[in-house]
Amino acid sequence: MSTDIEDIGIESLTDEELEELVTVVEEKIYSHFEKSNLWELVTDFDILVSLNQSADKLLTLTLDFDISGEFTEKQLVDIQEELSNYGQECLKEELICRKNSQK
Repeated sequence: MSTDIEDIGIESLTDEELEELVTVVEEKIYSHFEKSNLWELVTDFDILVSLNQSADKLLTLTLDFDISGEFTEKQLVDIQEELSNYGQECLKEELICRKNSQK
């Protein structure tokens, strides 16, 4: 799943800053999902998070899920959608914090 995050007025991010954001988003998604009531149905869970920034400061967050367990197809789709939305919100919060700290 891939989502574009529009420019919120921060300067271009370095590769190191992008990597830091990826780590934060990944950790928050893992933590969030581990608290889910569906976590007990998981037999394997992995997520690959990537973040790219275009020349016009448009960020693209990409989440690739590898989830297996005793889920229905609908539950699996719902989990991926929920975690994708949560990851977007985490990224936006982190970007806002960075923007506010630049002031």
